[in-house]
Amino acid sequence: MNQTMIVIHRGTHEIGGSCVELCSGGSRIVIDCGMPLVNPDGSEFNMGKYKGLTGPELVAKKILPAVEGLYEWQEPSVAGLLISHAHQDHYGFLNHIHPDIPVYMGEGTKRLIEITTLFSPTKILLKNPKPFAWPGEFTVGKFRVVPHLVDHSSFGAFAFEIEAEGKRVFYSGDFREHGYLGKTMKIIRDKCAPCVDALLMEGTMFGREEEPDMTEQQLADAAKVICLECPKGILVYQSGQNVSRAVSFYKAARASGRELVLDFYTAHVLAELGRCAGGKSLPYPGNLPGIRVWYPHFLTERMKKQGRQDIIDRFGKTPFFLSRKKMPECLDKLLVFVRPAMDFDLKRIEGIEGSTLIYSLWSGYREKGATKKFLDTAKSLGITERYLHTGGHATLKTLRGLVHTLKPKALIPVHTFHPEEYATFNAPLQQLKDGEVYDF
Repeated sequence: MNQTMIVIHRGTHEIGGSCVELCSGGSRIVIDCGMPLVNPDGSEFNMGKYKGLTGPELVAKKILPAVEGLYEWQEPSVAGLLISHAHQDHYGFLNHIHPDIPVYMGEGTKRLIEITTLFSPTKILLKNPKPFAWPGEFTVGKFRVVPHLVDHSSFGAFAFEIEAEGKRVFYSGDFREHGYLGKTMKIIRDKCAPCVDALLMEGTMFGREEEPDMTEQQLADAAKVICLECPKGILVYQSGQNVSRAVSFYKAARASGRELVLDFYTAHVLAELGRCAGGKSLPYPGNLPGIRVWYPHFLTERMKKQGRQDIIDRFGKTPFFLSRKKMPECLDKLLVFVRPAMDFDLKRIEGIEGSTLIYSLWSGYREKGATKKFLDTAKSLGITERYLHTGGHATLKTLRGLVHTLKPKALIPVHTFHPEEYATFNAPLQQLKDGEVYDF
């Protein structure tokens, strides 16, 4: 009798640090190899504490999951690594992967990882990337893999339907249904046969049900109202890689007669993703009307020190460029992207008082270090803060919908702090511990 095994190396009782292994027919693959978000005691994880440790030492301290044959100091025995999307809690340990092991990811994920490496101190070397096409399928060892595009707060996120030796596993990755790509759930419902042998499904929103679950379009509509009400500038603090949210604020800007002013990092992200499949309608300079670019001081200086004048010149020598000195002349017609470390610039924009700052991130970040300092600075400058956000993860209704569609023989919690909550679904629950083998 053919046997397939699943081992969740990390993620059965926590969000972040995802790492799942599948074994069938003598072939092994791994899905995601992410950096943790929290320590075992629930405190925030800080990789800087482990700087200088070797890979084996990180495994010994249970920072790296103990996956035999995956890492560069081991004899490679894993047929391939699949990366679901470009958030570090899913790809953050790629530097330790053996260079002979192919790493399969979407084109957008590859590009986002490369951009992160360019702009941040976190340097990820993609040693053996294998971008896959969508729609389509590919083979890794004994496994047939069908990627399914899903809506998430990261561009080009995928779930994986994986089959080997007559067994079928569905790995949800991180997903939702209330974004602009929510229709992808209908595609999954239409294309995926029910009765999967195992469904590994995220449950990030358990314990956070009180968070707003408006659609991205509803958020865009709410942002339009704020834009119309404010007599001065609209500042937006969101993730520079949250493409869906950039679309929402672009819609709000256009509907309220404002120009979208991207910092050059965000403009670079959107323009690069615009070259990827699915990116042709993204809001970046030259692609859609009503978009300008500004150059925050410290980010510009960092690029100069790295010798990346090409990045600075990409929009700096074009009609899309808007200088900080020119902003006071047209503040009431601008929606400007900002982030921590740009308080230096805000202090130097004449007439900034009376503007509104829209905070569009998870509320849990609000009191953390640089974010708190930045928001406090904005308040001291007479800027009013408004909270407008919606999550990147599936609501309870959407989770139920996926379970109903796939009708799993085993529902396995992953990427959640509350695996016990899965008992509310009408499916056989298989609750595992990290490192536990589940065979079927």
